[in-house]
Amino acid sequence: MAAQFKFSIELPVRNEWQNVDLLRSSVQNCFSAVFRDIDGCHTVAMITGELLENAIKYGDWSHEPSLFLLRVWGDQKEAHVQVENPVKPDSPEVRELLETLEWMKGFASAEEAYRARLLQIAEKPPSEGLSKLGLVRMGYEGNCKLTAEVTPGSTLRMTAEVRL
Repeated sequence: MAAQFKFSIELPVRNEWQNVDLLRSSVQNCFSAVFRDIDGCHTVAMITGELLENAIKYGDWSHEPSLFLLRVWGDQKEAHVQVENPVKPDSPEVRELLETLEWMKGFASAEEAYRARLLQIAEKPPSEGLSKLGLVRMGYEGNCKLTAEVTPGSTLRMTAEVRL
């Protein structure tokens, strides 16, 4: 019987686009060194990249230091990927993100939510705002549970829970 193990990564990250690819690749390499399921490793890396992109796109970077926090932890059965970034709590992007997560809960499966979002995007002109397809894609392709909260300190904490 294999021994039980836990893993943990916690990094403060500079708000720079090149760091998305660096960290996506680093997480994939770390997971590939531990797990045999290459598709699962790719999934965790994809989710990491999507959460990092959201942090950079929708964060409030008007104050120094321009850092956000990446946490990845779990065991051989599940992984959690969490990104914390500063936000303006009343921003339309934060409201839309939280509304999208609530909207996703209204479907029986992540696949149904993904199909519905694709149809919504196809039916409206691109000028009508953000699609939030990345969130729905993470839920579907990553087969993960997504949660988000805005803390009293104006930090958005997004977490993806992935079965391995």
